Amino acid sequence: MAQQIIGVTPAVQRNRIDELESIRGIAALLVVIYHIPNWNAALFDLPLFRNSYLMVELFFVLSGFVIYKAYADNIDSPAKLARFQFLRFARLYPVHLLFLLVFLGMEIAKYIAYTHYGIKSNKTTPFVENDLTALVQQLFLIQAIGPTGNALTFNAPAWSISVEFYTYLLFSLIVLYMGRMKMVVFATLGIAACVVLAADPKNGFADLLSCLAGFFIGCCTAWASERVRFKLPSQSVALAVVLLLLYLQMKTPKQHDLWIYLFTAVLVLAIVLSDDGAIRRMLRLRFFLWLGTISYSIYMSHSALLWSFNQVHRFFFKRSEILIEGRMVPQLSFVQALLSYIVILALLLLLSHLVYRFIEHPLRERSRKVQLKMPAFLLGGAKTP
Repeated sequence: MAQQIIGVTPAVQRNRIDELESIRGIAALLVVIYHIPNWNAALFDLPLFRNSYLMVELFFVLSGFVIYKAYADNIDSPAKLARFQFLRFARLYPVHLLFLLVFLGMEIAKYIAYTHYGIKSNKTTPFVENDLTALVQQLFLIQAIGPTGNALTFNAPAWSISVEFYTYLLFSLIVLYMGRMKMVVFATLGIAACVVLAADPKNGFADLLSCLAGFFIGCCTAWASERVRFKLPSQSVALAVVLLLLYLQMKTPKQHDLWIYLFTAVLVLAIVLSDDGAIRRMLRLRFFLWLGTISYSIYMSHSALLWSFNQVHRFFFKRSEILIEGRMVPQLSFVQALLSYIVILALLLLLSHLVYRFIEHPLRERSRKVQLKMPAFLLGGAKTP
């Protein structure tokens, strides 16, 4: 793991665990499969895939673990806090803005199709759900926070970016001002968020609470991993993977969701504390490392590609449609649906690679150069960790 990883700061590079990045990439693909329309029930209704919405909570735990390892001891001044938050913003916002503009373009296209050609969407009216308020919320990353939020407007997966950005800010404030008490605060926030989520809150803060729970449980997992002085057998990783897959396969959707935090923490600890084994070696294969590298682009780009692919089936292939959960969905044979899955995933990997190469990575690198040139009153002469 000593090689330089493109697009990773020195602080993160020192604490990078390749296997966890690969897990993030695999989880991103599971989120994509969860969001693929119900073209064929035989493929769509597999419990593992229907429960893969929980991979977003897995992302939160991984983020908490990685951010804690990289920054828990590196934010000791307001200047470093500002630098940290600037880099987090630069990490998330360019790709978010790119696909926000893509979806804004789609909304304009739907409006033109509706007003000029009488083609009406079977789900929404142009600029009704995705209105000006929703656009402003997306621009300020507040769409998933509070009862007035419009979390699933425009590029719906961006709801998690909304809550994660402000969780980063809370993390940095706690590290800076709570000192040795920070772990008590992290544990308290993680447990409290889980307790409130278990009560099934309806106040508009459930998305934020899910991020707080996962992120700070991830922080606690990182803290615990640094204090364990023994190695686990390599088979513990296989056991943790099996437990997670059984959980996803056997649970009822939207029930017992909070257990995902525990199973993710167990998987992370098994990876970082175990001897090297077959699964860890597999996760270090170049393909999986690449998948982890482009995982953010996968996550942020897949909704636009799925929407476009669905329109191809509707308007070009003229597939028959049925009403499923309030939307008309084209119906395909098993073979047609399977081929569509394969084509979508292949196109998505290509698109995500291009987004990473030409948008995400260059702008992240540029942001690091920018922060080095920021005025002294912002950075206080602080050196890059």
